[in-house]
Amino acid sequence: MHQFVLEDVIICPSISNSSSADIETISEPCVDDIIIDIRHPAEVDARPLNPGKNKLLALPFFNLEQQLGQLDKNLCYLLYCEKGIMSRLQAILMREKGFNRVGIFSAKI
Repeated sequence: MHQFVLEDVIICPSISNSSSADIETISEPCVDDIIIDIRHPAEVDARPLNPGKNKLLALPFFNLEQQLGQLDKNLCYLLYCEKGIMSRLQAILMREKGFNRVGIFSAKI
């Protein structure tokens, strides 16, 4: 497991609590990281993402903001899209909404 405890807060070193300008790209998520596939449903159907042992949520980018209230702000989230551009934009949005443990997932090919 890639976690350690610092001042009674579990931190995943793959995702720091840094500013929105420093959103990290991660190719090997921690076990507890949740991957959010923000691609259009047609893209998800055409090219399904294999999250390995990680939990996978399919929340299209155009619905993500409306669904944020249902997500736990204390968990680590990695956003995924084909090129990483929309993932970065949505990760910035999540940071602005109080999600501090957000990164971009880069699937291994």
